[in-house]
Amino acid sequence: MSPPRFSELPTHLRHAVENQPTNPDDNNDDILVIGIDFGTTFSGVAWATVADFNSNQINIVNNWPGMKTQEGKVPTEIYYENGSMSWGSLIPSDCDPVRWFKLLLVHEEDLEPELKSSEFIHKARKFLAEEDKTAVDLIADYLRVLWVHTLQTIAKARRQVVLDALRLHVVITVPAIWKGYARSYMEQAARQAGILEERLAGTTALSFVPEPEAAGLSTLSEPERKISKDDVFVVCDAGGGTVDLITYKVSNVKPIMIEEAVEGKGGLCGGIFVDQAFEIKSKKCLGRRWVRLSRNDINDVMRVDWEGGVKPQCTPSLDRDYPIRVPAAAFPDGKTNDTNCDPIIKNGRMIFTSGHIEGIFSGVFRDIDSLVDDQIQSSEGQNLSITGIVLVGGFGASPYLYEHLRDRYKASGIDIVQSEGMKPRTAICRGAVIKGFTLIAGEDESPKLNPETLPIKVTSTISRASYGSIYRTPFVTGIHEEIDKVWDNDECKDMATNQMEWYLKRGEVVSAKDTVRKSWYRTYQKDFGGLVTVDIQGCDEKVPPSRNTDLVKHECSINCDIGIPFSELSDWENPEGKKLKRLVYDIEMVPSGATLEFNVYLDGRKMGASNVAVKFE
Repeated sequence: MSPPRFSELPTHLRHAVENQPTNPDDNNDDILVIGIDFGTTFSGVAWATVADFNSNQINIVNNWPGMKTQEGKVPTEIYYENGSMSWGSLIPSDCDPVRWFKLLLVHEEDLEPELKSSEFIHKARKFLAEEDKTAVDLIADYLRVLWVHTLQTIAKARRQVVLDALRLHVVITVPAIWKGYARSYMEQAARQAGILEERLAGTTALSFVPEPEAAGLSTLSEPERKISKDDVFVVCDAGGGTVDLITYKVSNVKPIMIEEAVEGKGGLCGGIFVDQAFEIKSKKCLGRRWVRLSRNDINDVMRVDWEGGVKPQCTPSLDRDYPIRVPAAAFPDGKTNDTNCDPIIKNGRMIFTSGHIEGIFSGVFRDIDSLVDDQIQSSEGQNLSITGIVLVGGFGASPYLYEHLRDRYKASGIDIVQSEGMKPRTAICRGAVIKGFTLIAGEDESPKLNPETLPIKVTSTISRASYGSIYRTPFVTGIHEEIDKVWDNDECKDMATNQMEWYLKRGEVVSAKDTVRKSWYRTYQKDFGGLVTVDIQGCDEKVPPSRNTDLVKHECSINCDIGIPFSELSDWENPEGKKLKRLVYDIEMVPSGATLEFNVYLDGRKMGASNVAVKFE
């Protein structure tokens, strides 16, 4: 078998409209869309039926086990003991749960240096080794209890019999920078968690959406948001671990249509790093006193006094002191005052000044400012002026972050937009629901849900990576490198191997309507069993190389069972008169933002899903 070559027929770029012909017998008024924001530090769920969505109602799961008040999110934490498992707010305060396990889906070599050395990552990896679990197992365990609670909540609101009759479309949000293998692991975890189990109402559909896109869909479509054509908004999704920025230009108002204006960026500067800065400052202040504190004591300081008290209330404009209670165990000698430490301790409380608070936030703010400045400069390079910066995510609800950005960009005339209440924290799961209905409308234009009535739609995105295939082509001196020259016994000529043909390059605009389709062929001397494997490569460089180098990494494999007897393949005779068989096929890439989907065509006929399997590594 010879390696694949670019087809000698004209190489083409074909465009296919995603919308399929409507089946008049189908009706989507029995669909329930559930959006899951599985976050690094907190997770949230939203849901809506067709009737809900048509009346501008997206429901939020805000009653969580172990929580005394309504909250839009639950901690992404899990704890195992004596064969039982606790999760979220049900974990006892004196326990040390597994955190940040979402990031274990990412290969260690793909993690940022700061994450590789993170205490949470080390603890999570150690836990997996000790318990003989995989990252998929851990995430599946968490998603399973999250899923059960979600279904119980919906059944309580709408009755179990109604829920049982509804077909489900689940949309899970994923980081925009995740590679295909991590998204594939998430799908495995969802299946293992029982999310896709068979139901009497029919098969449960599963889709993915990038977290910043979901944030943009929900925040820019809010009724109170004033949107004009050609407005440009930076959506700042500030979560617990990461901050992701994406810039959208409004191309249409009724309905709202937005397009990604410049390539989005992200960084490790979420709210957890503010918490770590506070903890470091507290440890330095208390010194040996800190060591005397139990896990329960430390949780009280961090979660009750800091995360639940000072952190969500302090702002740069408030010049005041913030007392943080120190548990009594820190003072075995009964001396609860110390003016020699920084901050000072008075009456058993660390007295954080506004200057201390500013220092705690400053490191994270420098990183966020850099990300925002990059989006502004990139937009200016496209002759675009930023209208506003929209804050979403758990950390996006911080009044301190709001005032910092407001003061920093006041002179630029850029509005800083922050919704009230739970909206910033629940923006991503609400956006996942909107994405779900957008996908449904594109596949099944039922009169009950007309695509024209959808509040918002992303019409194009910008690719954050390049994707292509390695191939060989006739060698041309001066164009190809000598190291790539090989003699091809089938073609009877020198070929340039190790060449790259890119379906999509980083920075290119990807329309929601467009697919990329290229023709290839393979030549065979004997029966190959009808099984063909096509490898897809990826590259994160701004300018991908024209040949396969160390910068190119394997992305996935497409395994095809062509279902055609060897004898029925096209005959082909080489220059030496030798009769061979030739297989001509098309590979179509469907870029959808969160995932890469591939279709295989033989003789213009799309192969069925049972004959094609895409495997990410």
